[in-house]
Amino acid sequence: MKRDVHNNLEAQYTTYRIVRQLRDMPPHEVYEVYVDGQHAVYKGNTEPTGKAATEGCVTAFVSEHTSVPVPEILHVEDDYYIAAWHPDAPTPDVGRELNEMWADAAGRLLATLHDETAPLLDTYGHFIPAGEAISVAGSDDWHAAATDYIRRHRPILAQYGHADVADAVIEFLIDHPDILTGAGDSVCCHGWATPEHISVVDGQAVSIVDFEHVIAAPGEFDYWRTALPTFNHDTDGLQELFRAGYESVRALPTGFERRAPLYKVLNEVYYFESLYVQNQHGAEETEQRANWFRQSVCETLEMLS
Repeated sequence: MKRDVHNNLEAQYTTYRIVRQLRDMPPHEVYEVYVDGQHAVYKGNTEPTGKAATEGCVTAFVSEHTSVPVPEILHVEDDYYIAAWHPDAPTPDVGRELNEMWADAAGRLLATLHDETAPLLDTYGHFIPAGEAISVAGSDDWHAAATDYIRRHRPILAQYGHADVADAVIEFLIDHPDILTGAGDSVCCHGWATPEHISVVDGQAVSIVDFEHVIAAPGEFDYWRTALPTFNHDTDGLQELFRAGYESVRALPTGFERRAPLYKVLNEVYYFESLYVQNQHGAEETEQRANWFRQSVCETLEMLS
């Protein structure tokens, strides 16, 4: 257990108790704790790419300005935050089944997040904490922000010899300035709204957690960021239910299906970075996965050209 967890809790609370570690996957660590007698969760950075402060501030922003069910944020610092324990929030030891009920409810929840934050945002890009609030460091143009999104992931890829993959995506975007036209207004995109992060009880979404991948982007970014990995081999019509649930709250823009392959590329650049940041595989398997991402990105770009 890292000593800075103890130091951080001791600095903020008269009494504290660490119950157990819930997650230890770079760039974050998560603990179940009690602080001054209150059941809570501690999430802190373990690597420079960690964004715990941003996640804490965005979660508080969502809590204050929307009806989306998120944990109450108790405290935010530069490299960690503490949230009240949410009894229905997903945890690593509680499996979340992907079924018809989840697909419909998750679609409605994601659309609600987008619909209720759309009036509050006017730029695209990454969120940054600003005291107890948040701001967006980005652009008025989604194409420019998407290009910057790739540039922000490039350093890790370059560190491991894959800068050319990021450069190929950037070059493609520069050469196709209209490819994201019509994507829609900026909203708060959760960035990973899968069963690991959304709890559904009796047909209703009761909790969404882990805004560490949050971005201000068109709602279709979040739709495909969820749908592509979650329903990758869908044979039960669950993606159709997810889409129907989403569109029962908020319409998807014309052409969103045509833009799906490009969102696949944006996602895979992130997965490429995570492969090295999380470092969960041996050297041989990591190399195999890296080669697969390279091939997939290049093939999709070729198809889109």
